[in-house]
Amino acid sequence: MPIKLVIFDLDETLVHARLEPLAQPADLRFSDYFIYIRPYAADLIKFASVKFSVAVWSSASPEYVEFISNALFGDQHGLLFRWDVQKCVQKVDSRTNGYVYIKDLRKVMKHGYQVEEIVIVDDSPEKIQRQPRSHLVVKPFHGDKQDKELHLVIAKLGEMAA
Repeated sequence: MPIKLVIFDLDETLVHARLEPLAQPADLRFSDYFIYIRPYAADLIKFASVKFSVAVWSSASPEYVEFISNALFGDQHGLLFRWDVQKCVQKVDSRTNGYVYIKDLRKVMKHGYQVEEIVIVDDSPEKIQRQPRSHLVVKPFHGDKQDKELHLVIAKLGEMAA
């Protein structure tokens, strides 16, 4: 079954946010955060928007998700949905005694997609543990301007679109 919907995570997937600036200027500012957009993010978004329906799902706050997704996707790449931490399932992580916020793709099925038609591009395997076959894992981004990971994601999504 071909992929029809690509869901993008934000932090460490498409952007890196931090309280202290890196050596290079930040691409965006949100509250006290310096935001660095991952290289090839615009190319990936443009490619995915042509080939698939596109959405954003982050475990961040609603305000942050809205700000970052507006900056990255703007009006030219319509999002099917833009979900934040409120759509995640909070679960205790026994390894850390903290919490992990799970992105349960069964919630997306209400939009008419089967789990097999969805891929989520995310750097955190624990967040998509309920449907691991629908996960395209990327290396976390920490602001390196030489990063080429999203170039690889474009190629992988191209294979999935065929």
